[in-house]
Amino acid sequence: MFISASNSFSQGLIDRLEAASIKEVCKEIEKNSDFIFVFSDASEKLMDKKVTINTKSENIEEVLNMIFVNTGLNYKILDKQVVIYEAAQNDVNAATNDSRSSIQEEQQKRRISGTITDEEGVPIIGANIIEVGTTNGTISDLDGNFALDVSEAATIRISYIGYVSQEVKTDSRTSYSITLEEDAQTLEDLVVIGYGSMKKRDITGSITSITSEDITKKVPANVYEALQGQAPGVQVVMGSGQPGETATIKIRGTSTFSAEGVKPLYIVDGAPLESIDGINPSDIESIEVLKDAASASIYGSRSANGVILITTKGGAKERPSLDIKYNHGWGQLSHKLPQANRSDRRIYDIKRREYFLANGMSGNANESIQMIQDSLNVFFNVDNDYQKMITQTAQKDQIDLSIGGASDKIKYYVNTGFYNETGIIPNTSFQRLTTRINSDYKPYDWLNMGTRLSLGYSLKKGINEGQLFNAVLSRRPYFSTYYPDGSLVGVFNGQKNPIAQIEHTTDYTDAYRANFFQFLEFTIVKGLTFRTNINANFYLNKRNRLYPSIITDEWQRSNSGSSFNYLNWNWLNENFFTYSRSWNQHNFSAMLGASVQRWYNENEILQGINSSTDFIHTMNAFAANLDLTQTGTWISKHSLASVFSRITYDYAGKYLFAANFRRDGSSRFSENNKWGNFPSISAGWRFSDERFMLNSKNVLDDAKIRVSYGITGNEAIGNYDYIYSYVPSIIYDGIGGVSPARIAKDNLKWEETKQFNTGLDLSFLNGRLVITADYYNKNTDGLLANYQLPKESGFSYMRTNVGEMNNKGYEFVVSGDIIRKKDFTWNASFNISHNKNKIIKLSEGKAYLEGGLWWMEEGGSIGDFYGYKSLGVFQYDESNAFSDKWEQLTPVFENGVFAYRYLLNGTDYTGTVNVKKLPNGKPFRGGDYNWAEVEGKENGIIDDNDKMVLGNAMPNYTGGIGSQVRYKQVTLFVSFYYSLGGKIYNDAEHNRNAFRYTGTTPAPKVIHDLWLKQGDIATYPRPYNDEFNNARYANSFYLEDASYVRLQNVRLSYEFTKDVLKKIKIKGLNIYGYVNNPLTWTKYSGYDPEFSSSNPLRIGKDTYRYPMKREFGLGLNINI
Repeated sequence: MFISASNSFSQGLIDRLEAASIKEVCKEIEKNSDFIFVFSDASEKLMDKKVTINTKSENIEEVLNMIFVNTGLNYKILDKQVVIYEAAQNDVNAATNDSRSSIQEEQQKRRISGTITDEEGVPIIGANIIEVGTTNGTISDLDGNFALDVSEAATIRISYIGYVSQEVKTDSRTSYSITLEEDAQTLEDLVVIGYGSMKKRDITGSITSITSEDITKKVPANVYEALQGQAPGVQVVMGSGQPGETATIKIRGTSTFSAEGVKPLYIVDGAPLESIDGINPSDIESIEVLKDAASASIYGSRSANGVILITTKGGAKERPSLDIKYNHGWGQLSHKLPQANRSDRRIYDIKRREYFLANGMSGNANESIQMIQDSLNVFFNVDNDYQKMITQTAQKDQIDLSIGGASDKIKYYVNTGFYNETGIIPNTSFQRLTTRINSDYKPYDWLNMGTRLSLGYSLKKGINEGQLFNAVLSRRPYFSTYYPDGSLVGVFNGQKNPIAQIEHTTDYTDAYRANFFQFLEFTIVKGLTFRTNINANFYLNKRNRLYPSIITDEWQRSNSGSSFNYLNWNWLNENFFTYSRSWNQHNFSAMLGASVQRWYNENEILQGINSSTDFIHTMNAFAANLDLTQTGTWISKHSLASVFSRITYDYAGKYLFAANFRRDGSSRFSENNKWGNFPSISAGWRFSDERFMLNSKNVLDDAKIRVSYGITGNEAIGNYDYIYSYVPSIIYDGIGGVSPARIAKDNLKWEETKQFNTGLDLSFLNGRLVITADYYNKNTDGLLANYQLPKESGFSYMRTNVGEMNNKGYEFVVSGDIIRKKDFTWNASFNISHNKNKIIKLSEGKAYLEGGLWWMEEGGSIGDFYGYKSLGVFQYDESNAFSDKWEQLTPVFENGVFAYRYLLNGTDYTGTVNVKKLPNGKPFRGGDYNWAEVEGKENGIIDDNDKMVLGNAMPNYTGGIGSQVRYKQVTLFVSFYYSLGGKIYNDAEHNRNAFRYTGTTPAPKVIHDLWLKQGDIATYPRPYNDEFNNARYANSFYLEDASYVRLQNVRLSYEFTKDVLKKIKIKGLNIYGYVNNPLTWTKYSGYDPEFSSSNPLRIGKDTYRYPMKREFGLGLNINI
């Protein structure tokens, strides 16, 4: 050990280093001595210079002089700390040439002192304090204090890595309190990638990063809300507005036909998770979205739909930091749908009676009239606004309590969060309790270890939203919800009372989650490490559902109950070596590893009917009447073994190269197809560092071109789809037996996605303007899907590889600081993405209809709606008249009587008059829809051959816009999300206005614009659905524009000043108010154009969904 700069050691500080960077040499000295090196910001750009040292010297000054000769760097030794700074033009030695000047200068100096802290008041140790224009300087001590002799009116520069440098002009004061702000650009320099991290500027793949600050601004309830609109090419669609509802995420379009495999792979702190529903957004430090094959292929068979990497928080401060976050929100129904009131319904009843009588219809034409004419019966003389009756002001509470800290050896973070939301509909709610414990410990220089433990519980109380809103929007508004004796109405006249549905439905889901992750990392030799990861995940979902007799049928004779228990646990072990080396300006790294993972699933389902009571929802109440065809337990297992590797190389950060390879073996495929190979390669060229770009450096900071190509896979199918299987649950005549359940597909193989990506990264004006653009083309082969079999086979479907599909598109992001001043900043960002989907090949080339609504054919796209095209309603029976070219003719009437002649484009038509008719020969009448025929195939017969592609559900463009303005302590953040193009099939409105049932109440616009008699000009057909089937499923009339622009978030916050914080003795206090989902601009007539589907092939169909809410809230963040 030594106590002065000239002290010697029993052994040399450095033995021999060849072509090592200056920073590596300094680290070696730190390792062999008690010296600590501190680098000024200006010196950082010179620290990668290479030097060769060969000395046995034990004197620190001799060694440092050898290191820094001709490097442009200088040093200053302050006790045991060595400050490295850029050499000034007038070196300190030149200042000693004139001793008299030195004496005079020394006499003019005066001593100042002060404290350096960060924005939270934590002392900064080792901050550089240098008198500007000199080599005179010092560093802050363990308490952030410093003392320095400076000239009169001197300016001092304070700097520390990771913080923005600050200059302070000294005055008559002798003591200064200086606060450094974190440098966001420096903090964001590293990006998490698969099995490691990389400098953001050196990425050669397509990766989008989202920081904890980006997440906090949006006040999200879940990870999906945090992601939406923040990453180009990432489409996040919420399921509905029901509390606790999940969402779907698609990265660069739909790349599979399989419902199980459409979602991306989620990796949290290095561990793959089945779902991110239970993650507390407050725990997240960053989110990285790996979109191209070069980034995602390291995860092989599970990465075809992209990878989302989530890194949770860890302690980052020198002393413990306690954070308390709380917000409370109030929610309201964002908007109501038009709904018939009592007067509208009475008009409809009268019109329908007129139609029945005029057309000699069978049935009781006076059924409804008898009800509305009974003015003394209070049951039929109410005027219900059902949407108002079933909604309330929602309440939301969210609180997080966390503590984190760090020292030289240990880093820790502990957070417990509670989320409680009651929905805008009574008896719907969601509660979530989460706890996360993250710790890292480095007991030795050669060992680093860490633990991630996450526990969660949630309770979701839901309701059958389809049944509820069917009753809300179609039940007669003049039907009372209570009988005269005050008892609640259940089902009356075939229609359910929505109030009874809400009050008596039981639908609870308890979800338990535990995730454990442990890693050990060993440094074997310099540059070579070995890491082992151990991960275990446990999930248990228990759902209990009871539909009581009051809402099951009108006579309250039956009920039904169900219990669903889903247990899933899995374990994973990963082991990999990482090697890195730098020489001259060459940088090389390699990684090689292997992993094995195993899943265990156990499902238990109990279903029964007709229990003895509606007040016990547990299944023992249904013991006597279990539905044995639906009751049982199922166990399945699945394993995955893998080897993986990566190589990266760059020269001077200018020429970049990376390659990945993974080989996966899955138990889900037959022996000959178990293994799949997933390679990728990528390269980058930082052309801004070329000599011919030197003149642009004042404007263009950084410019890089990226190119990549790779193969990713998808194995998300059933565990035994390749095996001919039997089930022992068949019951025939009361006797149990075994029956075939699945037909075998012994050559079932991997689904592979080959993707090409090219991108451009530009940074202007010292990072004030950043532009990123990407183009991709990905082709998926061996699509895994259920192929429909002939009925004669005895099976409905068979899992097989059905074809090939292509997605291509582009993504564009621009962000920047419009104004960047000390007290006023304004930044904004904009992103847009476009994706085009195309089905290249189907099994045997056969087109087919998916779900009765979507057409699947080669050359088409996923989401193509297929059905009948409506051309309006025939005004007269005689309006069903067409020319030889199937142009519609206009009938001529004289004094209200048909004159037996037609006009075509205003002139008399004398040719053959054709009519459209049913296959049985009956012509369509006045009041029927005029259905279009396929062009070139017109024959006047309207049948299945006249179905056509009507539109597509996929949007043309999606993206987000965000802007933040800060003036001193006040910050305003605003974000938008948009989806432009695409269609929605409004199936909910179709069913409401189908005229199938007397009791169903149509929308008000339908009631006032329907056809009743010859000559009526109407938008909607005659009010009765007969054999002409004007309500036929899948028609263009209910296809609507899906475009929308949503103002997602508005957040106004105030950060209290340090002076105030010192008085109340806390480190930080931020209060804010926010509005979520305040406005949506759309032409769509339903509750909301945003809704998801679990089946990737059945998108854009809107049944009745739980509406979105508009939320207002207040919150505060306290740091102690």
